[in-house]
Amino acid sequence: MKTILVATDFSKKSRNAIDYAVEISKLAKAKLILFHVYNIQIVPSEIPIALSMDEVEKDTMSNLKKIENSIYLKHGKKVRVECQSACGFPVEEINLFAGKNKVDLIVMGMEGAGYLTEKIIGSITTSLIKKAKCPVLAIDKHVKFKSIKKIALASDYEETKDKFILEPLKEFVRLFKSHVYILNVVPELETIISVPKVVEGVKLDHSLENINHSFHHAKSEDIVEGINDFVDEKKIDMVAMIPRMHSVLNIFKASQTKRMVFHTKIPLLALHENIKN
Repeated sequence: MKTILVATDFSKKSRNAIDYAVEISKLAKAKLILFHVYNIQIVPSEIPIALSMDEVEKDTMSNLKKIENSIYLKHGKKVRVECQSACGFPVEEINLFAGKNKVDLIVMGMEGAGYLTEKIIGSITTSLIKKAKCPVLAIDKHVKFKSIKKIALASDYEETKDKFILEPLKEFVRLFKSHVYILNVVPELETIISVPKVVEGVKLDHSLENINHSFHHAKSEDIVEGINDFVDEKKIDMVAMIPRMHSVLNIFKASQTKRMVFHTKIPLLALHENIKN
């Protein structure tokens, strides 16, 4: 893990995500990029005035530099910070920048709250989780950094074509000397595991052969409740998931990953398949 990007909108939740990302970057000895996406603003008045792009960019960089200075004041040379900004739509610009700059991890803040907050405020983070080409770490505004000793990998045992998809998870394991709890939540009535899922389970076991891990099963009609119950029971420090387009962990079809973002009080790591044609 060489480069970590933390996207900020200068809110309290994103500042908390910055603090969390700083601690990870220190451990990984990775460069930390503070990134803000802005739009041209209209200043309310009798005659609406649009601020120039140069003015907005200057103001943005000034705010980013203040955060950078505060990080150096607290952590000194233990972390390398870079400030970057772009004009446009957040999800698209974050993905574009991350791709061009070989970002290994994107960190985003999240605010767990009511239905409207989930639909509106959460749209950027959840959309990024769906569309990003690199791992996204969602941090609730109440989550404070601590050592990640127990990681729950929520698995549906569906085939993945990306043999490197678990590498970011392994990075966290190496950094924190973690144990990975591979969790499969199934409905109460499901009693037989299909052959393809058994095969994928064996592949998963081999992929983590040098990692401390164990397999666990839970029965629940609600995937998220099953995961959350397991998190409480085992005192899990982080949940990792693989958002898919056609599975129970699909971010929009079944909304499982999205609900985890808003209702878990521990970090959520979204891993992504990166298939090259």
